[in-house]
Order: sequence, then structure tokens, then C-alpha cells
Amino acid sequence: MARVDLFNYGMNVDVTNSVLPMDTIFLHGNLASNTWWEPSLEIWKKSAKPGLEGRFIAAEWRGYGKSDPPKSEEELHPAALAEDYIQLCDKLGIKKACLVGHSTGGLIALFAMLKAPNLFERAVLLDPVGATGVQFGPEMYAAFTQMSEDRAVTEAVMNGTIHGNDMKSPLFQRIVDDTFGAAKINWHGVPKMLHITDISKDLGKIRHPVLVLHGQHDPIIPVESSQILAAGLPNASLDILKDQGHSANVENPALFVAKVNEFLFQ
Repeated sequence: MARVDLFNYGMNVDVTNSVLPMDTIFLHGNLASNTWWEPSLEIWKKSAKPGLEGRFIAAEWRGYGKSDPPKSEEELHPAALAEDYIQLCDKLGIKKACLVGHSTGGLIALFAMLKAPNLFERAVLLDPVGATGVQFGPEMYAAFTQMSEDRAVTEAVMNGTIHGNDMKSPLFQRIVDDTFGAAKINWHGVPKMLHITDISKDLGKIRHPVLVLHGQHDPIIPVESSQILAAGLPNASLDILKDQGHSANVENPALFVAKVNEFLFQ
């Protein structure tokens, strides 16, 4: 783990060298952290062949993991978070990279490609938040408050985001710890920013090749959302993952890695 000082905050970045064909940035979802990428990273490390020069770059956005918290809710808008990842590329000397984004991380990746089209090659979006964000009702804000105050509630809710989850696994318990440790401002700040997010009118400007992966049994984001998103992107394809939920990167990392490899690196 390493701290990378950006313009106005410190980002926690985990870099694994020489495991991918090209530099690839992994953007976790809301109420998450770099921990969600660990099962997939282990597969890439074990299968890495000599001569690979690409870095696996997992970077936690504001208020999550070991990154600094935001100073205002506006800093949590996906467009603002995308600027952080663009600045991170400059700090790491990246001239061209692929993007892999999960859930809200997928929406952030779209904004990054829109803002810096020449910086990114192509992207995989796993169960991404759609182009018009998410509209949360009062009951969800109440649930977020409960989660922020009670780890047991956090554990129960996060269990629902991982299809076929083993609640006793050490990985899941670390995921819960990371979620429960989120900055207080993020619990309501991210939903508020997703409520006012709409990139739908600009999707046609994102000409990068994009693969949208969506779990058949995703209980959080409906399949129809990814169907609409893929249809709005000029060079996107949609792959519905049979028997998967919202988080194939944890549920079935071997499948997820195979899909990413096939699209990004072959």
C-alpha cells in the first residue's frame, strides 16, 4: 500500500507490477475498498508470465479504505472522483491504461473516459451504476444511517450484495470491516451525488471499446440498466453472467478474470 498525494487529498493505491499486459486501473464500488479486487488479483499473479509490463493498480476513492475522507459531499460526485483517477495517472506516469470499474466505480470510469479520452484504451464495467445514477428513497437513507452505526447491520446488507456468499469467510469479514469504516460523510454523500448524476447525453462521446458485465441475479442494479447503458455507448457490448449476482469479482473471480482477459488483453 502506498499513499499518493493528489491535488487536495491522499489516495491509497495498491500497485502490483508485471502481472498484466498493460497498466490497468481498478475502481471499486460504493461502500467498498481495494479488498474486493484481491481474489481476482491472486489469479492474475498466479498466471502471470515473464515479460509482462502492465501494473495492476487498485486505488481507493475518497473516504474509503485508507484514502483520506472528502471535505464536502460535492467531492463525491462521480465526475469529481474521475478527476482524481486522471490525476493519479499523471502521478504514476501513465500514458495509456485500461479501466475496470465495479458498480459506482463503473460510472466513475465512464466519466474518466469522457474527460480524458486519449488516456484510456478500453474498459470493463462490472454491474455498473447506470448513466442516470441512482434515485434513493428516504428508506434507503435510513438504512445507510443504520449501517453506519451498527456493524451487524452492515454485515447483513453486504451479505446481500454477494451472491452465494460465505459470511464466515475472512475475506468477507474484511469487506465488512472496510465498509463499516467508511467516512461518515460518504454514507449519505455518495447517494446524494448519485441522485443528481446524469451522463446519458454524453454517452455517444465515449467511443472506447467497453464491455458491460452484469450478473443475472444482481439484486442491486437491474439488468435493464446495463442494457440501456450498453445500447447508449457507441462501441459497447453486454454480457449477462449466468448464476452471478452483483459482484462476480468476489463470487466467481476465475470467470471474471477470464472475461476481463478476453476483452482487454487479447
